[in-house]
Amino acid sequence: MKKKLRDVMDYLEYEELIKIKKDLTMGGLHLLQLVDSKIRDETKKHDVYCCICNGRLEPYSVNNYTLIFGPEDLRKKASFCAIDCLEYFLKNLKDLRESAVDKGL
Repeated sequence: MKKKLRDVMDYLEYEELIKIKKDLTMGGLHLLQLVDSKIRDETKKHDVYCCICNGRLEPYSVNNYTLIFGPEDLRKKASFCAIDCLEYFLKNLKDLRESAVDKGL
């Protein structure tokens, strides 16, 4: 069951709320690190399948590849189980880009 921040606040002890408030008034570095860590954990959950063949990615395999692309404010991430899936993706991306240029987009 998913919880919202407002719901989670009801479960925190008074001392924890005071710590959070103090951290926020001091710049919120601890809270920022906690949120960044949770985001990293959630992102890793989605990187378990190859975006081309839907093969399961082994977390410690040296054959996995991840490509991060796109403009700074709209980054995309694609993971691949092998180099042939990566090459297939790049070839299709190149073909798509060339057809967009030909159409004047």
